[in-house]
Amino acid sequence: MQTENIQQIGLEKRIAIIMIFWGAGSFLLGFFNIFSLIPRPLFGVLIALILLGLIFIYQTKPSFKAFSDSIPLKGITLFHVWRIFAGWIFISYTGKLSETFIHNAAYGDIISGSLAASVFVFGRTKLNYYIFNIIGLLDFIIAVGTGVFLTITGNNEMAPIIQLPLILIPLFGVPLSGFTHFISLSRLLKMKDKKLSEMIE
Repeated sequence: MQTENIQQIGLEKRIAIIMIFWGAGSFLLGFFNIFSLIPRPLFGVLIALILLGLIFIYQTKPSFKAFSDSIPLKGITLFHVWRIFAGWIFISYTGKLSETFIHNAAYGDIISGSLAASVFVFGRTKLNYYIFNIIGLLDFIIAVGTGVFLTITGNNEMAPIIQLPLILIPLFGVPLSGFTHFISLSRLLKMKDKKLSEMIE
């Protein structure tokens, strides 16, 4: 038991260190405007690779899967409240950022973040978690799809997305949001014997 606790603490430390370097790396890439020096489509590819990498590790590394599954659904849901602020930041770039992207991403983020907060108002039930995750995931797909499409097609109005402070949203927040939607829905789908009205931690 003590050995398992030590291993768990070691895993948590490694994840914390990775998160720190990931966040710092995202900041530095934006600070030095690195993505203006390479083909812009690579930016979308990098985001997709980070997300797929997280899902791959989750599926293949039992220790990481156990750690991810130990995070309460309420904690994961509360994390998504950040999307309200992301949406307002996008709106503040009206006139500088693609109107199509703002329309498809900003308002959906505000709705998704508000739904995450509403779970705590209307009750942490399986149904409410489902509603939030499904709508939040749809918004995620539409927003990321729009951003990748506009970036690949060379839309110059997407230039701010690869610069500070906006770069932190797609490079750091987006993969985490997509990954947490994935693990939340995976866990909800396994709760087939649970009643919809049953509270879920």
